[in-house]
Amino acid sequence: MKRIHPSGPIAGTVRLPGSKSITNRALVIAALASGTSRLHGALRADDTKAMIDSLNRLGVAVYWDEGDLVVEGSDGRLGTGDVGIDVGGSGTTARFLTAAVTVRSGQVVIDGNRRMQQRPIGDLVRVLGQLGAAIEVLGEADRPPVKVHGPALSGGVAMLDASRSSQYASALLMVAPYADTDIILELQEPVVSRPYIDQTIEVMETFGAQAAWDGPTTLTITTGGYQSRDFAIEGDASAAAYPLVAAAVCGGTVKVGPLPEGSLQADLGLVPILERMGARVDRQGDTIVLTGHPSSLSAVTEDMNAAPDAVVALAVAALFARGTTSLTNIANLRLKESNRIDALVSELSKLGAEVTAGPDHILIASDDLRPAEIDPHNDHRIAMAFAIAGLRIPGVAIGDPDCVAKTWPEYFTMLETIVTPLVVTIDGPGGVGKSTVSEALAARFNLGHLETGGMYRAAALAVLEAGLDLEDEAAVAELIDNLKVGIDDGRVMVNDRDVTAEVRTEAVSAASSRVSAVPRVREALVELQRRWVTKNGGGVVVEGRDIGTVVFPDSPAKVYLTALPEVRAVRRVRDLGLAESDIPRIAAELAARDERDSTREVSPLRPADDALVLDTSSMPIEEVIDAVARFVINRAPGE
Repeated sequence: MKRIHPSGPIAGTVRLPGSKSITNRALVIAALASGTSRLHGALRADDTKAMIDSLNRLGVAVYWDEGDLVVEGSDGRLGTGDVGIDVGGSGTTARFLTAAVTVRSGQVVIDGNRRMQQRPIGDLVRVLGQLGAAIEVLGEADRPPVKVHGPALSGGVAMLDASRSSQYASALLMVAPYADTDIILELQEPVVSRPYIDQTIEVMETFGAQAAWDGPTTLTITTGGYQSRDFAIEGDASAAAYPLVAAAVCGGTVKVGPLPEGSLQADLGLVPILERMGARVDRQGDTIVLTGHPSSLSAVTEDMNAAPDAVVALAVAALFARGTTSLTNIANLRLKESNRIDALVSELSKLGAEVTAGPDHILIASDDLRPAEIDPHNDHRIAMAFAIAGLRIPGVAIGDPDCVAKTWPEYFTMLETIVTPLVVTIDGPGGVGKSTVSEALAARFNLGHLETGGMYRAAALAVLEAGLDLEDEAAVAELIDNLKVGIDDGRVMVNDRDVTAEVRTEAVSAASSRVSAVPRVREALVELQRRWVTKNGGGVVVEGRDIGTVVFPDSPAKVYLTALPEVRAVRRVRDLGLAESDIPRIAAELAARDERDSTREVSPLRPADDALVLDTSSMPIEEVIDAVARFVINRAPGE
């Protein structure tokens, strides 16, 4: 279980892992080529390990050398002899090699894990059969394992149903230069994920093959094989989706790359969608820069046929958008590492979203969002995307976080480099419920809690015990400069002495307002508060009187609580255990302090411009806590 710490605005630069789709295409093509190729920037993850291990089993030497992948090509043979291959959960390995080993002399059995044995492969097997290959499907209902008898790839004309997976077309394309004759491949519409086919052609051409579209649904591939190359692999656009969505929903700015301009990677289609939702996108060379504006995030209606792997991240962004997001033409998501449509319905609903889905679409609307434990369904993209939800919704945890190793083993380490601790600020005068609300909120969301009033009362206690005149600002400031004040688990410490009880007296409360008006005192304690939050690290609720306006003005979640004076006086009398006859006196003292705090020159008491202002006079405390919790998740004042 991986608990996700909520984040303030995103800030940082992400160097993406190498593209999984390009790495595995380059590995297959380099293994078929003549000569030795060197692949720069290749992805090091479970999916590419499955491909490397499988090629090694076939007799092709593939190994890491100083960060590069070296592939000693087989000149179109992929070794000889009978062999079995276990691809684990790597769909690209299973499909690409089912086609590639048709040129190998011998029998090859290709199998995988339980989920792989549930993913269809019959369409690929049938079209290879049209081209002369001899393949048996050993699993039930057109599913792996498969047995390939080779060499047998004569070429010619074949027709492929391209509506379920572009990987079938890519697998055929990559082996086609080693067929006996040229291949003409007719794709039956609709063609899903066409950009991945274009990407395959681009890599093939880099290694010297000739393949091209001859009309909207016809591909022609010329025989002639591949030549070895030094080949640079760009960053993974599918991986880029997660830090980009993080900035879109949390605010802030993130830079991701390398993603060269003109890249054919399908999931770059997510970038203009995030722009349409309200983010700002710029390009700096091979780096994409996205700045999020979460309060203005709007729903979209998108056909995702061309970029299916981006759907899961986009669905999480939809959680925080105004309106209902509609994502269509996504039927093939049911055939991925998990049934991603069903998984999205399940996990988004846990977080409180309104979700409906059909055979090829999903509708997502934000409702009363709440924390949850997420089951990623052993799917790396579900785990990575819902971790982003946890940056906005405090209290989210991801089960089986290790499944991200399929494509990005360092994913959670990367997140730590771009997040900033979420600081929830709760300000207001005395008697409005700040302490009760902030403590409950911190407990609900597993955040730290800092009551800054305790620091000012500690300073006031030190001044009173020293017998200083409160009007002598120089003497008061000198004392505070040398004072060691700390808050630890609700205990107030002064010079390592527990003064929690002493600081709650009426005399100290009255003196703290005057002490806190001394500029040097406020300056010293503000720095102490900031250091405490930085040390706490994982997010914190801070209560006081100038937290949102002065101490943490960049907080994305500012709250200002208020209440009628007579209500506050009754609450304060009850908290202090005083008699009802003390209510008028306490009311007068509260009013005097409010006047001092709101009119002082330094850090006056007032709500921040972007704060949620909540009058608690007639609200039960649980209702106040729930309202503030909703605001922290939604982070949109007035909504």
